[in-house]
Order: sequence, then structure tokens, then C-alpha cells
Amino acid sequence: MNNEERAFSILEKAIIKAQESLEKTKNFQPFAMVLKCDGSIELLENQIADSIESYADIEKRVKELANCTDIDVLTMAVDTSIPENFSKNTPQSIRLHVEEKCRVDNKIGARYIYVPYELYQSKNEQNLQVRLKEPIAVGFPAEYVVG
Repeated sequence: MNNEERAFSILEKAIIKAQESLEKTKNFQPFAMVLKCDGSIELLENQIADSIESYADIEKRVKELANCTDIDVLTMAVDTSIPENFSKNTPQSIRLHVEEKCRVDNKIGARYIYVPYELYQSKNEQNLQVRLKEPIAVGFPAEYVVG
């Protein structure tokens, strides 16, 4: 698998995890998925009720992991409002903070990928469904994964 395929694979897993949580509970706890250079995936989660505190805990744990583990791809996910200048019609999004080892030396070594979504209930279904919209990427320098 090449660099893009590895990054896409972990990104896809994170989006599916967030989508499944949204369908069950209308929201999801922040989490991180880390693809290590040995090919293993580590999931970082917590049960902290406050989303800001939960995300801060995930960030802290990612930093600790990055100090002692060779990370290939990192994605941290949070349920958040999308900045209005990106999407006026769909305020809620899955925001993924993505960093890849192969891009760490680039000026834009990391990205936020916003995946706007809508929750709806179809007439034939009892459960909520999530309709994902076109992702929006915003680049910035890498923070956690270093060369």
C-alpha cells in the first residue's frame, strides 16, 4: 500500500466509526486512530463527557504516543460545527485532524478535513441515518507527527 492508500484507509475507518456513533447516539466522543509504521492501528478513546476536555485528553495522549512510537498516519476526530465560511447550509461536521509522516517536512504537513453531515430519519427506518456531504480540506503545518 502506498502513502495515499494508507492515509485514505485510516481516514475511511475514522469516518465510519464516527458515522456509526452518530447513527446510534446523535453525536460521538472525540477519538484518535493512529497507524503505526509497523502497520498496526491504535485507537485512543476516553469517556470524558465534556467534548473539549475529551479532545484535550486525546491530544495529550497522541503527543505521548508520538514521543515513543513511530507514527505513519494520525487522525483525530471530533464532532463540531463547521466554520461558516466553508459551509453555510450544513453546520455540523466530523472534523478530522490528519497528519502523515511522509508530509511532515511540507509547509502544509497536516490537514483538517471537515465532513459535513445531516441526521435524518427515513419513513421506513426507526433508526437515525447520517447523510455525509462533500469533504472540505484545510491545510496547516504538522504538529504531532515529526520526522
